[in-house]
Amino acid sequence: MSGTLAIGGIASGFDTDSIVRAIMSQERQPLTKLESQKSTLKARSDAWRELNSRLYKLKDAAYNLQSFMAFRAQKVTVSDEEKLTATATAEALLSSYQLNVKSLAKAHSVASNVINETTTLSGGKIQITINGESKEIEINPEGSTNEERLTSLARQINQAQAGVTASVVKLGEDAYRLYLNSKETGVANQLVLSDVEGGSVLSDLGVLDENGAIAHEAQAATDAEIEINGDTVNVAKRSTNQISDLIPGITITLKEEGTVTLGVELDQDKIVENVKAFVDAYNAVADYINQHKKFSYDEATQTGTKGALFGDSALMSIESQLRGLLLETVEGVDQSVGLLSVIGIKGASGVEGAKSGRLEFDQELFKAKLEANFDDIAKLFGAATSGETKGVFTRIHDALFDWTSSDGILKLKTDTLQRQMSELDKQVAAMEDRLAKREEYYYTKFAAMEKALASMQSQSAWLSAQLSAFSSMGKK
Repeated sequence: MSGTLAIGGIASGFDTDSIVRAIMSQERQPLTKLESQKSTLKARSDAWRELNSRLYKLKDAAYNLQSFMAFRAQKVTVSDEEKLTATATAEALLSSYQLNVKSLAKAHSVASNVINETTTLSGGKIQITINGESKEIEINPEGSTNEERLTSLARQINQAQAGVTASVVKLGEDAYRLYLNSKETGVANQLVLSDVEGGSVLSDLGVLDENGAIAHEAQAATDAEIEINGDTVNVAKRSTNQISDLIPGITITLKEEGTVTLGVELDQDKIVENVKAFVDAYNAVADYINQHKKFSYDEATQTGTKGALFGDSALMSIESQLRGLLLETVEGVDQSVGLLSVIGIKGASGVEGAKSGRLEFDQELFKAKLEANFDDIAKLFGAATSGETKGVFTRIHDALFDWTSSDGILKLKTDTLQRQMSELDKQVAAMEDRLAKREEYYYTKFAAMEKALASMQSQSAWLSAQLSAFSSMGKK
């Protein structure tokens, strides 16, 4: 600090700042060591936090493989998806169905007469009834032309939210038509329209005839009709084209009329995807552990570099336990599929692969084993266990759950490191304070020295002047 007491060598000619900086550089060495220790602790804490994140993802991947639902995932096949599409839940039965879509559900649509400048567009109340629910709408067409007034009328109907949409179509020069469409499909949702209290809005438009009946039906309201497995008598009817109550566990979306074969089977591809996700998550953990536990030596510089978690016994324990869990067997599982390694989930090949601790996934072998031994593999994984027996991935999930929990080893590690860093912060702050006082002490000492030298130099100059004066007097 070149503080307020710094003299800068005025009397002595010394570079006081440089001298103090050199002294303080030596005295700051313990502080530098503390800061280096803190940097090391932070690197270890960050490494444990990242490892915790990766282990958490691995836990989720293991859970998906030991889940009962994973081995009950259903897949729907449809012979012609242009006619219909379908999805299934675990409740759907493994079966096939022949569906004949005889008709689609359609929304009711009515139209006005052709509207031109000679058409009278009056105001008043109208009533719209859909599926037994009625709503009255006050109509006040606005604008200077019939196009503007017709558009205003349609907008007022839409804003009323009566379950109907109004639209205006231009047919030609000064020729328009108003359409009213039910928002929902099916016979139950057909439109019932009327003018209210002697009004004539719909009559003037030609939507209603002189008897109050709909004059122009653009599209009739129809229900979807589906014939199942050749049953021409009990044809299913629904008011919508998205049907979830026809076949338990299956939702069907109708698109076109025609015959379609629909099948429900186990979705083994979903299990394969879950295995791939686990292997990827496991390898992400293995790679991270390898990165932070290693020690490398550079022959050229004769220096070594170690990972942030080099030599950490807790890390070694986690790595060892993970590898061991992959090798466990499950009671009651056929020996031909009794280990993960024999069904395609095995350690990476080669010397380097073995050192890395990574996994490889033989997808084709796994599919073949799954096809032939579905129930045994479900039991091996933990998705079909009984009694106290736990599957491999259930055990892995439980171990990872313990490690990553709020009182697990990873939380303990990061908390301990955080406490150590906090303690170092206190030591650093205390040492910084001591060093600041020490620096001030040195500047005070140098200032006193400069003051003393200045006084001595002043006295010396006075004495020299006196001696010179006496010498001159003697010569006279």
